[in-house]
Amino acid sequence: MTEPVLLFQQSRLVMLTLDLEQRFTSLNPAAAHLFRRSAEELLGQPFATVLDPFSQAKGQLMFERTLAEGGVADWELDHLQPDAPPVLIGYTTALLQRESGALLGVSAVGRDLTRTLDLTARLVETNQQLEGALLQLERVHTTLKATQTQLVQSEKMRALGQLVAGVAHEINTPIAFIGNNLAHLAGLEPKLRRLFDAYAPLKRLADTAQRAAIADAEAAAELEYLWDDLHDLVVESQQGVERISDLVQSLRNLVRLDEAEMKEANINEGLASTVRIVRSLNKEQVEIIEQYAELPPIVCRPSELNQVFLNLLTNAVQAVTGEGQVRVSSACQDDTITVTVRDTGVGMAVEMLPRLGEPFFTTKPAGVGSGLGLAVSFGIIERHHGRLDFTSTPGAGTTATVTLPVQQ
Repeated sequence: MTEPVLLFQQSRLVMLTLDLEQRFTSLNPAAAHLFRRSAEELLGQPFATVLDPFSQAKGQLMFERTLAEGGVADWELDHLQPDAPPVLIGYTTALLQRESGALLGVSAVGRDLTRTLDLTARLVETNQQLEGALLQLERVHTTLKATQTQLVQSEKMRALGQLVAGVAHEINTPIAFIGNNLAHLAGLEPKLRRLFDAYAPLKRLADTAQRAAIADAEAAAELEYLWDDLHDLVVESQQGVERISDLVQSLRNLVRLDEAEMKEANINEGLASTVRIVRSLNKEQVEIIEQYAELPPIVCRPSELNQVFLNLLTNAVQAVTGEGQVRVSSACQDDTITVTVRDTGVGMAVEMLPRLGEPFFTTKPAGVGSGLGLAVSFGIIERHHGRLDFTSTPGAGTTATVTLPVQQ
């Protein structure tokens, strides 16, 4: 009997016995230490005297379950401590019987759960910290994705700019001498006409065969229309060369490799250049209408803003099925410049508008759009301290509005 008594006395677990009236019949030093009352003081006292008021009903139920089922496991009860917070103990109970089987009461072994609660609290705190760190990582990841998207698009624009600069250089030289030659030809045309008119009276001095040959040559050349046609051909060719020069200049203005940094620029000039590019690639049934108000120059990155305008105009044109219009306008009010691109296209559902600007989100069919254009545009406008807003009605078109402060 010595070993069980020693185990009972020396165990760090709470050990106690209760009679059938739930009064203490024994308790070990570990129990007395946790209850902060001596064994002599507690013997014969109800078990409920050491319980928190909120745990007394649960303690009664634990006792009844033990009598009915032979024992319970991990039954958690809060215990009062003088001048200290309640301590939580998890009990496992069993019936206490004589060898004859007569029921004496209940024995209980308890484990102090304070450290477990502290550990749980620390785990909860750590988990909250980890969740916070995860949210921060997600935000950083989103920022990195946006930055990567911007870098990819910037690299594309840089490569495009280098290509355009090279092509423009190669085109400008032949365009220049073609333009010069056409200008020279335009100056020669009236001189040739006067010279031909001066030769005309000499036809009367020619013999019959010569006059017949001259008449055949004039008929073959359609002399009646030749001079007017020649004049129109020269003028139209000069207009064509001018259009090619304008397109090349518009392409150079679009990418503007020499304007990567902030500089003063006129928004209308960038809009007009971009419209010329889009119009040259535009479906003939889509009419682009320009309405520009007088704007003050602003400090900006012109190439980046031109990229935004190109994205908005291209999206507007592609949204129009069949005949329709794209209206481009600018305005200035209260130190704020507003650029509006309004189309008569298919429009979008309201629930799609909040997703515009998400990388790789697009309303276009597969293979038509990458979903990067608007994501990059939002970033550019944000860097210019402006706003990019959309309104749309299904079947009635979409309006994109760029708002920029005059003072950056």
